[in-house]
Amino acid sequence: MMDKFMIKEIRESFQIVKGYKERVEEFKNISDELKKYNFNCVVFVARGSSDNAAIWGKYYIESNLGIPVSLCAPSLFTIYKKPPNLKNSLVIAISQSGESDDICEVIRTANEQGTLTIGITNNPEGKLARLAKINIFTNAGQEKSVAATKTYISQLVSLYFLINSIKGRIYMDEFDKILKAMETILFMEEKIKEEVKPFKYMEHCAILGRGFNLSTALETALKFKETSYIIAQPYSSADFMHGPLALATEGFPVFFFAPKGESLNHSLEVLSILKEKGTDIYLFSNEPNLHKDYPGFFIDCDISEDISPILLIYPAQFFAYYLAELKGRDPDNPRNIRKVTITR
Repeated sequence: MMDKFMIKEIRESFQIVKGYKERVEEFKNISDELKKYNFNCVVFVARGSSDNAAIWGKYYIESNLGIPVSLCAPSLFTIYKKPPNLKNSLVIAISQSGESDDICEVIRTANEQGTLTIGITNNPEGKLARLAKINIFTNAGQEKSVAATKTYISQLVSLYFLINSIKGRIYMDEFDKILKAMETILFMEEKIKEEVKPFKYMEHCAILGRGFNLSTALETALKFKETSYIIAQPYSSADFMHGPLALATEGFPVFFFAPKGESLNHSLEVLSILKEKGTDIYLFSNEPNLHKDYPGFFIDCDISEDISPILLIYPAQFFAYYLAELKGRDPDNPRNIRKVTITR
């Protein structure tokens, strides 16, 4: 039986990410160009997985550059015809296909307003690439599976290189740690496949992350929904304590992204409550000592919490694929959706 495109593309991510090591000068040139402009905020426009990448970008820009970031509402441009004033902003569009009409309309309007625009896309021939003043290509190769995997990770890495170039230094030592950990995860694929088995009959779950890993929770939930048709509800672990905690009953599945770093103590507090309620907890973490108290996937990788989403989404993608396979789904061709979604 031939492998599905989705699993092939997940495996390809390591080499794609590794390829960014040769692009340092490219990103330096982009940051030099950006220094010619005086922008005081950043506006992201994206849909789907790309929107989840933008959410991480918001946290990462605000914490590293101190610049406020907002997520654009495309309907203000396409349906209501009442676009906000984007002058003095940097507008960054993220789109795997580069063909979404609403994303492109925002960039078109931003250009008309004299705003600096950047397109992050996997399609050098797409509409977004033609419209954006500056382009960053994710160089992930064609993604045939409907579920975005390698393009999502490459979007995160593109943002990592862009933001740190603006900051003045790309932290290659930490980047190399991520690469080494991703390579290790490739050899742990069978372990992940085995750990999926208890969740074969899961129909609903909560997926939690805090701060930088809210994006990881959102993206993992999207993968569970589109490939296994599970009602996967993503939350900030802080927001989960406001109301959704009522879901936490005996045996209720909760997936939790709990990286090393500043948010870990908060995560442990929430995990203690979830454990007390009898929920079925599964962790994704780069803090291996947690395996003593909780089941899950652990990879020993000492990196700062703010870049942990680049790493932690990787085992979650493998998990999502093997869960779909276990349930007899076709993750390459999920029902009702297509690779390129056209919205206005």
